[in-house]
Amino acid sequence: MAGFRALALGRRQIRCRILAVYHADARVVLPLLPKGCEARLCAGRAVIVACYTRLGAARLLRGRTVESDHLAYRVAIERPEKEARREGTWIVRRETSSWLEARCGAKLLRGEYERATFQLREGPFGVELAVQGEDVGGESFYLRAEASANSRGTLFPTAAALEEFLGHQGDVRPLDVFAPEADGIDPDASFVPEPLAVFEERSAFLGDTRLFPPHSVVLDGAWRLVTRRLAFAHEPSPRLRALLVRGQSSPAV
Repeated sequence: MAGFRALALGRRQIRCRILAVYHADARVVLPLLPKGCEARLCAGRAVIVACYTRLGAARLLRGRTVESDHLAYRVAIERPEKEARREGTWIVRRETSSWLEARCGAKLLRGEYERATFQLREGPFGVELAVQGEDVGGESFYLRAEASANSRGTLFPTAAALEEFLGHQGDVRPLDVFAPEADGIDPDASFVPEPLAVFEERSAFLGDTRLFPPHSVVLDGAWRLVTRRLAFAHEPSPRLRALLVRGQSSPAV
C-alpha cells in the first residue's frame, strides 16, 4: 500500500498486516477529506481500508524488543491538478498501542490519533484481532476471520485486483515518520494478499452514526499480507531422480 520514505532511524520491520476493505457512499466520505480532494471511486463507491500493522522495534533502539500495533483508517482519494488527477491516500483516524506516538501524533498531525490496546491471535488458518480504544472506553475494532481460497468481496474479487487498486494510491497524508506507512517492504520477500473469510467484524469509528448514516459503509472483504518465498533445490533427491528417469508416479510425490 501507499507510503513515503522516512528517516532510516525511524523505520521498523513490518511483522504483520491485515486489511479490512469497506465500500462507502462517496457523499458521506467527502466531509472527512481535506478541501480540494474527493474520494477515488471503485465501481462507483468510495473505498475505506482499516489497515492493522504490527511493527518491530525502531533501529534507533536496538536493545528494545517491544513491538507496537497500529490501526489506520485510510481513504483512497483524488486531487485535481492542472492536466490530470493525482491519486493519494488520506488517513482519517489512527490508533496505536504506543503512548508516546499517540501523544505526539495528536498534537502534530491533523485528524484523530488515539491510544488503544491490541490483542492479536494469528495462526496459519485464521486471525482474531481485538482493539480496545481509550477514547471510546471499550471495543474500538474487532475482526475474526479465517484463511480462504477465494475472496468474497465484490470490489476486489482477486488479489491481483486488490493490488492493482492499492498499489496506485500515491502519497499518504498526513505524514507521520513513525507510522507504518514510513516503513519499507523487504525487497527480498514476495508479499501476497491472502483473502480472509470474515465471521465477525465491528468498528466503532465506522459505526458512528454521526459520521456515517446506517448502511452507508459496508464491509467488502478482508485480507492478510503473507510472505511467500520460493526456494528451489539445487539437485533432486536420489529417489525423486529415479522416478523422473523411469517416468513412474508415486502417491508420496
